[in-house]
Amino acid sequence: MAMPVMQDDDVLLTFKEAMNYLRVSRSTLYRLMWSGQLTGHKVGSTWRFYRGDLRACVGRETPTPVAKLQAKLQSRLSAQNNQNQSATTAHNS
Repeated sequence: MAMPVMQDDDVLLTFKEAMNYLRVSRSTLYRLMWSGQLTGHKVGSTWRFYRGDLRACVGRETPTPVAKLQAKLQSRLSAQNNQNQSATTAHNS
């Protein structure tokens, strides 16, 4: 019986190989993982990455920290405006 042929994307890369493949620092690779942009697989005590997963995270648009902050601020302002309107309506009643 013939052995299945492994696809290039089936090969697991080490953490260092993933850093080199993406040309990013260790901290950037961790940030991609923790933000959910990159899927890593823990094998024993080390991380491994499929090349296809590395390719998939390249070019993904994610909100920048500034955009996240602006969205949070807008949400708080909106909530505050709603509270002020409710208080004004209750006061005028």
